[in-house]
Amino acid sequence: MTELPKEPGFQVPEHYFDALPTRIMQRTAYASAPAASPVTWFRQFRTAVAGASLGVVFALSFLATQYYNTDPSAEEVMAQVSQKDIYHYLTTRVDLETSDLAEVPAVKPRESLEFLDVRSSDITEEQRKELLEEAYEYR
Repeated sequence: MTELPKEPGFQVPEHYFDALPTRIMQRTAYASAPAASPVTWFRQFRTAVAGASLGVVFALSFLATQYYNTDPSAEEVMAQVSQKDIYHYLTTRVDLETSDLAEVPAVKPRESLEFLDVRSSDITEEQRKELLEEAYEYR
């Protein structure tokens, strides 16, 4: 080990790092790039216009669906159905109780009781049972 020289064995040439950026710039593609031709500018412009037009079409279609919606809502459709039609549907198609029909304004209480084949005595009996159950619960 003592026989080996203590100096590294190589030296940096003078002003090497001072001239390095200039040499790198001369060798890169940017330094020798050809000037942009009109065809290149046209292609870039055409791509930009196509992207912008797609954005405009998307924005217009979104706004059109938001402000010009012609489909009626469920509330509007139900508002057009008369109370009598609702009553007729409920009485012919659905199993109902008297309390269900009480919410329909077109229903007359006597008609709904006759339709459901409920007697007034049945109602008073049910009311008595409810009163007894409530009294029993309070004890």
